[in-house]
Amino acid sequence: MAGGARPLRTRRRVVGLVVGLIVVWCASACSGGGTGVPPLPRLGPARDVYAGDFGDPDIVAAGTRFVLFGTDDPPDHVPTATSDDLQAWVHGPDAVPVLPAWADPDPGDALTWAPAAAAVGGRDLLYVSVQDTAAHRECMAVLAARTPLGPYTDARGSPLVCQVPLGGSIDPSVADDHGLHLVWKSDGNCCGLPASLWEQDLRADGLALTGQPHRLLTADRAWQGGIVENPALLRASRGWWLFYSGNRFNVAAYATGLAWCAGLAGPCREAGPGPLLAGTSTEFSPGGLDFVRDRDGRVWAAFATWNRPPRHGRFFCCRSLDLAAVISS
Repeated sequence: MAGGARPLRTRRRVVGLVVGLIVVWCASACSGGGTGVPPLPRLGPARDVYAGDFGDPDIVAAGTRFVLFGTDDPPDHVPTATSDDLQAWVHGPDAVPVLPAWADPDPGDALTWAPAAAAVGGRDLLYVSVQDTAAHRECMAVLAARTPLGPYTDARGSPLVCQVPLGGSIDPSVADDHGLHLVWKSDGNCCGLPASLWEQDLRADGLALTGQPHRLLTADRAWQGGIVENPALLRASRGWWLFYSGNRFNVAAYATGLAWCAGLAGPCREAGPGPLLAGTSTEFSPGGLDFVRDRDGRVWAAFATWNRPPRHGRFFCCRSLDLAAVISS
């Protein structure tokens, strides 16, 4: 698979899980009104556009095409795919064929998670979770490449962030608000600790953090099962919407939540009593959501759903790429 260019089977099934849940929320939970919170973001119907296995999808526009990155999928540490229109995808090479020297080897392609790509200062950067040899915890690397598709190599020689006392640091995402900001998860659920979402400013070159970290949200709702992860920020008319995943990634209860942040220093507050996007009888466990803007300026939410039923309560294969247009925010 790595380095090939084979066409991938593309499905066109429209999924009903997005619109129905948002309508329920807007009617019963969070119209904004006099609370200072703007109306909830609305998404159009989701479409399943790639039936491979791309967990934690991240899509960037690169010239005339779009590049998709995902969580490890053997034999790739960071699998990729490309598209001209966000609908039909062709498998690409492993974006990170060689892990940083400070990272544990990952021969089973099971320790390299949730990449986030960004063009910073005229070069392509990739933020990704790998396991640190010294701490034996997942920590965040920042890698650089000459082209958006890679290959990416270590740009620092050490982790960008690694909250070892909090279980490690995973699931990076980058937002731009008069400068770059990194949001991520402290991986407390690895070790019986609370899981939280964080924000901190990035240096202008994207290779170091500046200032102080801010805790945005901590898992405290029953549906989250003690886990919040995969943060992604969407700018609103005032403030930011924080989309995130809750619960364990391979169980049916995994879903996408939404919180409101008046500013990036947080704290953020839940926008409703339960998840924003939950699974159906045919589309399971929507999560790992992020955003991409197409060439016409429209913003799309990209997320993964499991496309095969679970066995013994857990999913084992595979995660499809779903897209839904953001029609208001």
